[in-house]
Amino acid sequence: MPRPGDPSAKVKLLAAAEAVFVSRGLDGAKVEEITRRAGLAKGTFYRHFDSKDDAFRFLIESMVARLAAYLDEMPADAAERCADIQDFLDQWVSNDVRIFELIWHNRGVFALLLEGGRVASYRHLVDEFADRARLKIRTFLESAVRAGLYRGDLDLDLTSAFIAGAYDRLARQIVRERHQPDLRAMLRQVQFLVLRGVASAATLQALERTAVPLSRPGRSNPNPNPKKKTRATP
Repeated sequence: MPRPGDPSAKVKLLAAAEAVFVSRGLDGAKVEEITRRAGLAKGTFYRHFDSKDDAFRFLIESMVARLAAYLDEMPADAAERCADIQDFLDQWVSNDVRIFELIWHNRGVFALLLEGGRVASYRHLVDEFADRARLKIRTFLESAVRAGLYRGDLDLDLTSAFIAGAYDRLARQIVRERHQPDLRAMLRQVQFLVLRGVASAATLQALERTAVPLSRPGRSNPNPNPKKKTRATP
């Protein structure tokens, strides 16, 4: 009687394949090393994948699909749905953190895509996600303009391309870091920079009245009372 297959075999193979790809690259990776790391027979690998390239593609497609799912979880009309501006900003950052945490945890595979060579032939999958993200950012901008949170004179195509490009460069920087940065603090800073360019005058005034005003983040005001001048140090 044949023994039942390992139901977690594919998961084990993918984990082992990711480790081998990161350490050896796609060209240097061997199916034998992947199966040895997974503790499975070579035949088991070929029951799930046609080749090591097939396994690599599955890893990339799975990562991009999860990124897209996180992107889609925030409604396109979030600015109009949220209770107030602070609720909108908190949801924005929280969603960004989830996306960038996924990028960080998959940084080895992501970094491979930036190195060129044969691996670069799969980069279009990430580029397709980047285009999708740009379009989603555009819908966020439209929603915020309708809600009166953002300026009505924005060129939505130009602004969405600029913001998407900034996120892309940040992702490329993060995957090369040796230690995980404070993603939430970093993405709050990104939010601050974006708002300074796109927020309406009414939004900026409202944020200045909140507990955390939209001023230079990370720095305290050396003179909290603007009417009281500080004495010069002799």
